[in-house]
Amino acid sequence: MFYYIESEGDKDLIPVDDFKPFVEDGSILMEEFILPNHQHPRFSVTYILYSLREEAWRIPALKTALIAQQDNIQRPDEGIDRIIGLLLGYSKEEIDQWVKKGIEFTRMRT
Repeated sequence: MFYYIESEGDKDLIPVDDFKPFVEDGSILMEEFILPNHQHPRFSVTYILYSLREEAWRIPALKTALIAQQDNIQRPDEGIDRIIGLLLGYSKEEIDQWVKKGIEFTRMRT
């Protein structure tokens, strides 16, 4: 699984053409969605999600996790971060390191 993220106005930076042949032949699935930022619309985010056809379930699962993450943006959620890491195929050790950095960053801000 792979995803790419850009501010909504930067869509031309998303490497859609690199994946196009694989999407067209059906070996890779792609879904685009925008997470709106209602308070600051110019900070809305475009996500392009890719998965292998046999792992199509990852796309709606990651979409749900990303929406939950945005809804909870003021309070980092280790559980959501771990789910996103697993969906993207990171190892437990890599996810643990990422979560640890997030916890340290949160402590520095408070």
